[in-house]
Amino acid sequence: MPNFLNPLYDNLPLSPLATDIGIICLAAQIFLTLLFRSLPRGPWSTLPGFTAHQAIAFPLMIILTYYGFQEWYFDSKSLESSMITPHDRIFGKSDYYDIPLAIATGAILLWDIPAGLFIPELQDKLMFFHHVGMYFVAATIDGRFCENKHQMVGYYYASFYFGVIELSSIFLTYVDVFHPKRKDWYAWLHRNHSNKTVQSIANFLNSGNEIARVLFAFSFLSLRGIYFPYITFVKAIPDLWRSFENPPDGVPMWTCYWLIGSMFLFAILQAYWGMYIAAQVKKALLGGKKDTDSEKKNR
Repeated sequence: MPNFLNPLYDNLPLSPLATDIGIICLAAQIFLTLLFRSLPRGPWSTLPGFTAHQAIAFPLMIILTYYGFQEWYFDSKSLESSMITPHDRIFGKSDYYDIPLAIATGAILLWDIPAGLFIPELQDKLMFFHHVGMYFVAATIDGRFCENKHQMVGYYYASFYFGVIELSSIFLTYVDVFHPKRKDWYAWLHRNHSNKTVQSIANFLNSGNEIARVLFAFSFLSLRGIYFPYITFVKAIPDLWRSFENPPDGVPMWTCYWLIGSMFLFAILQAYWGMYIAAQVKKALLGGKKDTDSEKKNR
């Protein structure tokens, strides 16, 4: 990276890898926004910032999901013999170059939070505070607030909270583009285009949208509505409480209270959103009117 960016690396509560990822995402956001704005008129040019954001978020969610499933369901099996006690699971392993944590800290702080502030289509107070909370949870796990920055707190669970559950975000990122509240994209998707190629593309995207809606509901309900609260209340919070009976030197006690409190609130929120989406699915299956606003309840 250029030398003029050195102050960012020296002063931000981010690892060098996280800073790299955040800067790349921000630069991509600026470049794609200008590119979409310069293209012939269409929803991409009338909503350039939002379209750029979704174009970046989609591959990021795939990356998070891939690494999350890899670490949670496969790599963790090889660690189980050395992760027997709660203290082992909370303090026993650190990975300074962990990809999901780097994305969850760097991309959120330098790209996603600013995007939520300056892009009108992304301005949502609840989601803004949700993302701020996600950053501070990820930064705490990443050891940013410990005297020894290589001492992580609860790294064992990072692949779940910043990886596995993002499967639903892959589908959400897609369907959110064509949500009725994105009027330009929604109208373009359902318009009868005179150009056959454009009409074929629109039909393909519309079919993908219908499939993604179903997959979003299923993945959200199973991973966020059910599995998230289970891991939080049965595994993570008890491990944190027990492990902080004897924390390593340089690990502030407040990080325990912060992680327990935030995980508790996030779990309640996910369960609430899960029940809300389940109600909409039930309504749709029974032939009632679909309330597609439920799709915004995850990111």
